[in-house]
Amino acid sequence: MPPASSPGPSPDHLGPGEVTRLGFDRTGKAWVVGVCAAVGLLLGLAIRPVAESATGLDWVPFQGPLRLIASADHPWVGWLLAVLGIIAGLVFAAVIIHQSPVLHVGSDQIRVDQKGQVRTIRRAQVATVYRDGSDLVLETEQGRTLFRGDVEGGKGAVREAFIARGYPWDAEPS
Repeated sequence: MPPASSPGPSPDHLGPGEVTRLGFDRTGKAWVVGVCAAVGLLLGLAIRPVAESATGLDWVPFQGPLRLIASADHPWVGWLLAVLGIIAGLVFAAVIIHQSPVLHVGSDQIRVDQKGQVRTIRRAQVATVYRDGSDLVLETEQGRTLFRGDVEGGKGAVREAFIARGYPWDAEPS
């Protein structure tokens, strides 16, 4: 029976071409889609009761559209608003996933896929890597920022991906 594999590669066991992908995985994408669709559904279901309550308040803007929504008393309107809420949630989830960066960390370069664009950061350019709040930051020796963004994945997994490939991880940037 072969030995069980370790949860992540250690620096001693990395092959020369091994790359670690950091960003939303399938499970993360599924969670974003599910949560956004559920929130959209709830908003779609809540809009009619909110519109009915708001039509009696003169200070609330958009009285015309609110009256229109509140006056629709057909059962299919509730279904339509729920479906429109789900669609809006799915669109929002797609935007979140599309704008979230995906990093492919290798020992000689980092490929950044974000917003439909791909750029490569050579290892020789990177002088330090660190966390600034929830953002991951890659800087040059002169302090120029090569990348700054919120990369999905556990903080430990992100840190390990860079340390395992010999990138200079700075726990406390100056």
